[in-house]
Amino acid sequence: MLAAWLLAAWLLAAATAGAASFGSIRVVGAWSRSTAPGASVGVVYFEVINAGPADTLLAIECPAAERAEMHATARADGIVKMRPVASVDIPAGGRLSFQPGGLHAMLIGIKQPLMEGGRLPLTLVFRRAGKLRFEAAIQGLGTTAE
Repeated sequence: MLAAWLLAAWLLAAATAGAASFGSIRVVGAWSRSTAPGASVGVVYFEVINAGPADTLLAIECPAAERAEMHATARADGIVKMRPVASVDIPAGGRLSFQPGGLHAMLIGIKQPLMEGGRLPLTLVFRRAGKLRFEAAIQGLGTTAE
């Protein structure tokens, strides 16, 4: 009986990995890549689903890094550039994807390597919804999507 209960608890944890919600805001599919030894930056991807009124994502916090920034990736004249973004609007009833090759969270000054199989605590700070805490699953170094 204990084994069945433990299996059920493990399956529930696996099904909700990378997901969190607060009010009308939900985060799903949160993941990060492991980092090479000596790396000082990391990256995090996730999707924000807003079932309520329009809101603005103001900041990302991560205790595993000196700072976290929102970055947008753009291609111009064959050159890919990343630029910091101060805030991001999320429309009422809309979605916002942080994904490879697009908007993403950069972790600057990571305090220790991000290891595959680990969990990375993060907090999103919204203008209306306040703070939403969640965890990202750390995938292998070559991972391109969850």
